[in-house]
Amino acid sequence: MRGVLLAVGVCAGLARAQTPDEAPAAAPAAAVSPAPADVISPAPPDPAAPARVDPRAAKARSLYFTGDTLKAAEAFEAAVKVGKSTDASADWRVWADGAIAWAEAGRPDKAVAWHRRAAALNGGAAARAALGWALLRGDQPLAADAEFARALASDPDSSPALLGAGRAKLALGKPREAIDLLSRASPAQSLADYYLGMAYEKVGDDATALEAYKRAVGADSYFHEGRATLSRSYLRQRRYNEAWRHLQKLVEADPGSKLARAMLNKVRPLLTRPRDAQAPALSGTPPPEAPVHETEPWDGKVPVVRIGVSSTQMGKPRPRRSATVRGNGAWKAVDPKTGRALLTSEAGEAWTLRLIPAKAAKKKKGRSRLEFHAADGRVAAVPGDAALLRPLEPATSTLTLEDDPEHAPRAFRGDLELALFGGRRTIRVVNIIGLEDYTHGVVSAEMPQRAPFEALKAQAVVARTHALFIKTVTKRHRKEGYDLCDEQHCQVYGGRRAETERTRAVVVDTRGRVAVYQGKPAHVIYSSHCGGRTQSGTDIGWGNVPYWKSVDDSAEFQDPPATPLDLRLLLSDWPKGFDRPSGYVHPAHARWTRAIPAKVLEDKLHRKFKIGKLRGLRVLRRVPSGHVESLLIVGSKRSRKLSDEMDIRSLLGVGSLRSTMFVLDTEYRKEGKLLVPETFVFRGGGWGHAVGLCQSGAMGRAEAGQTYETIVMSYFPGVEIGRLDY
Repeated sequence: MRGVLLAVGVCAGLARAQTPDEAPAAAPAAAVSPAPADVISPAPPDPAAPARVDPRAAKARSLYFTGDTLKAAEAFEAAVKVGKSTDASADWRVWADGAIAWAEAGRPDKAVAWHRRAAALNGGAAARAALGWALLRGDQPLAADAEFARALASDPDSSPALLGAGRAKLALGKPREAIDLLSRASPAQSLADYYLGMAYEKVGDDATALEAYKRAVGADSYFHEGRATLSRSYLRQRRYNEAWRHLQKLVEADPGSKLARAMLNKVRPLLTRPRDAQAPALSGTPPPEAPVHETEPWDGKVPVVRIGVSSTQMGKPRPRRSATVRGNGAWKAVDPKTGRALLTSEAGEAWTLRLIPAKAAKKKKGRSRLEFHAADGRVAAVPGDAALLRPLEPATSTLTLEDDPEHAPRAFRGDLELALFGGRRTIRVVNIIGLEDYTHGVVSAEMPQRAPFEALKAQAVVARTHALFIKTVTKRHRKEGYDLCDEQHCQVYGGRRAETERTRAVVVDTRGRVAVYQGKPAHVIYSSHCGGRTQSGTDIGWGNVPYWKSVDDSAEFQDPPATPLDLRLLLSDWPKGFDRPSGYVHPAHARWTRAIPAKVLEDKLHRKFKIGKLRGLRVLRRVPSGHVESLLIVGSKRSRKLSDEMDIRSLLGVGSLRSTMFVLDTEYRKEGKLLVPETFVFRGGGWGHAVGLCQSGAMGRAEAGQTYETIVMSYFPGVEIGRLDY
């Protein structure tokens, strides 16, 4: 019998995560759309059972979404004390919901007791597996092993039971038995391979362990916790260069981690080739070929935008002491205040603008200044605080920034402004360009260029509108001296090299088209994947914008999850709407898992909040879509409430969680008579804030035949498509 999945802490992560400029998944939709192997469909309802829902159980379920999980668990306890319902199915579901609430409230003992009652009322393989997982998380591997055996006797192919049984065998010191069980679990689960790697390590087969870890990390590039284990596996095999690459990614994900930095420094002397040889050379890179398409004149009606280049995650200018620029055509540098010419450069010639630090005089400090240096030693002074670099043939020439610390060389249409910034301690780089050419540089940076045309058109309309709204209304970067940054804080802008023939056609076809509300540009925002349902602006705490509504991303309306069990079933299955995995939508965007050692999370949270020992994490409030709105960090010294979406995502992992749409399971270990957290397992859906347009859903809608106008208006009810006057 295939019953109901109650509290299994794993979900499929089928393939490597796809960033906007990566090629989309090659497999067609039918190849990846079957449900993850750890999903078990609910038991069929009894047609003779009454539809009555106990009001106390309904209140407890409501509290699970709108209040503290501990209060919800106590409400479930009050509901079952009233007496048995005439609906046996409803009875066991109440016990299952209560078990989930008690587990999330930090009471593994109560969770076990409630799962026992649910399993007694519905003794299918899934209910037994759920009980096994509850026992395993409560550090009772022997009892868990027995429950998993009962589940497998009922359903030998139950992936939750196979995975749990493998984990139990590992905990009992039986790695060879664990390998047999974990190998029979779905190979499409990132955590199955992660645990399989552990089992192979226990039997001394480091080579096979490494391959398992590679598959686990390959399933989801955001699974940095698996990357830490993979890097250690490489080190054991003395494959230092591979270990270095993964350690670098760990430091990028969590720059404050002393352990990751210490490991990186330890590996540095062991590299078998120079560090710089592993990265593409930035200086001396030949200039790009002349663009096939001309840059559009932007000195007329087309709005001009200023883009902060090489910005941080929060859109601030990155510290830099120099900037090397090369043009594929001749260009000149002028003083932006006076128009005075500073230098003229030939095509292919590189000049480096250097920040010359101030020299302290005896009584008065000097001032930092700028100088241009050519490769042949020529120097051109900059009398002011900025230089404006302008191609002499703007229609056909581009300027390439070659020494960007975060990117390979990037070519830009329009002008580049290089200026002193931040108390004259750094150089700020700004690309000045027309709105249409800016949109050319955004579309394929934010959505795979092979996406359906109508989805790309929707992206072009939203990107153009979003830029215009930030420039004219929010003005979020006016203190930094530009309109938008080039990172996700605004939207990703890749410059000339982000353009493709396909995406250029899309921007041209939608030229000047923007989303408007009551005659003005709308505040249209977007994210990669909504997980099946978008959030409203009110849900996320961003305000009651009329067109920021929660939208069900499916052809036929589906109700949001109403119970703890519903939410877990939702996150254990692929989305059934337009944003389901396909040849364009990567599975790891739709559903993902994280297994985060408590010690690792404790270190990060203590650095931020001085919490002491991490005692637990408890959800305080969810919104109807299932996203976590607020969460409590429980520490030995102090507790801290998180209510900001980005804080929740960025602080609860080595890197960042893909979204706040997740459920959380805590695995404990015994310290004397106490149970203390050992691992936190997150199972979630979607990627991003989930407000506004869902890029994955837009691709699915386009595949279903919707036009770009319909796609945009579906995600922003009440918004219309207008046209700018140019």
